Amino acid sequence: MTSKSILVTGKDIDINYNRTLVILSGLKKLGYSILVFDFKEFNAANAKEIKRLSKGCYFAYIPSFGHKAVKFVKKNASCDVIFDPLISKYMTNVKDYNHYGSFSYEAARCKYRDQTSISKADFVIFDTRVHRDYFLNKYKIKKDKTGIVYVGANHTDFRPQIPKTAAVGEKFKVGFVGNFIPLQGVLEILKTANLLKNNPAIEFVLIGKGFEFEKALHYAKENELKNVDFIGSIEYSELDSFINTFDLCLGIFGNTFKSQVVIPNKIFNYAPCFKPILTMTSNAIKEIFIHKEHIYLCEPNPKAMAESILELKENTALRDKIACNIGKLVSNEFSEKNIALSLIEQYEEYRGVKAN
Repeated sequence: MTSKSILVTGKDIDINYNRTLVILSGLKKLGYSILVFDFKEFNAANAKEIKRLSKGCYFAYIPSFGHKAVKFVKKNASCDVIFDPLISKYMTNVKDYNHYGSFSYEAARCKYRDQTSISKADFVIFDTRVHRDYFLNKYKIKKDKTGIVYVGANHTDFRPQIPKTAAVGEKFKVGFVGNFIPLQGVLEILKTANLLKNNPAIEFVLIGKGFEFEKALHYAKENELKNVDFIGSIEYSELDSFINTFDLCLGIFGNTFKSQVVIPNKIFNYAPCFKPILTMTSNAIKEIFIHKEHIYLCEPNPKAMAESILELKENTALRDKIACNIGKLVSNEFSEKNIALSLIEQYEEYRGVKAN
């Protein structure tokens, strides 16, 4: 008989991070009991606790960004360990943020973290096929110990609201939510706003703060972008209310390798609100979404982005179509329960392969 308990553990884990929240919510809906053990140090007491808590569990799940903990948890757990890296430490720190040179000691450490974590875990899940391909090619792990579990939608915190009747002269609101990291391409969004700043009918609303926030503010000031409103950070519980005021939601437009291999959280936050989404074209996004059917895709440059915004502003039927279709798609196929079921089914398939 399959155990209905799952241990969620790691060093400084955040169980409220969107990716983790969706998976854990889905597992609970499937009837699994979730035990959470968040630890601060790699010591004997925590090793003993992991061994005690994991005894009889179906598996131990190390959520996103938990690379450091995998080796420690695997050594002490009494059950299989599933790791959900979500990012490559090397890709993020060396290629995305450019924190370290490719041949630096720090870059080598990032590679070691990636390699060790995914090799020590029994089963590893990735958020897209192309992201998994990156890990398979770079770190030569066995494909049969990996699975694809898409980010999925949080239908508890993100849902459509009854739209208010637009006032005469009300502007077309183009909205973005993010933490201003390189893959999101906030500066490309602002360059697009610069191209459209003489169009009084369009305004841009940017929510969040982060790595490139000050650079974004400087660009907006230098180019006198009166059509951009920086909201700053807001409470997570307020996000869906803001999203529901947008006429068009913006995804990512970063000129980084990482932007080509992920489908960001924000897409799955916008979608259950039944909002039209514009984002950059990539092999990752096309794994599950079709251009002009569920989403609008364009090249990540200001000219293409501006042209796309203008087309979507004028074509209400197209906006309504892609908003409705993506809302239905994520509700039917990428709900919390379906995402968790995908994880369980792929892990069980792995166990069958492992047993043989």
